[in-house]
Amino acid sequence: MEKQKYTYTVTEQSVDVRTTEISSTVKLTWDEIRSIYQEAFDDDKKVVKGLEGYVEWCDERFTDDEILNKIKIEGSYKGTDYGDDCHLDIEGDIEEELS
Repeated sequence: MEKQKYTYTVTEQSVDVRTTEISSTVKLTWDEIRSIYQEAFDDDKKVVKGLEGYVEWCDERFTDDEILNKIKIEGSYKGTDYGDDCHLDIEGDIEEELS
């Protein structure tokens, strides 16, 4: 007779918050901010300057001269707050404890 085997999945989850600050001399769109964050900080750089290229060139908000000479965008990685409030979740056919 084959013995029954029980498998349990234990998941530990905490919330880590990574903060990046992006500053610009012009108001940026949501897509521009997302693009700057995703592209410029891939290599875990701490401070990134010269991010003007992430402004949509086809957007008529700015002239080419403004994009090349007047808009200044930079970003800096501010750090990570590591979560300390871990939650355990256990799944499976668990034996009930007798009280």
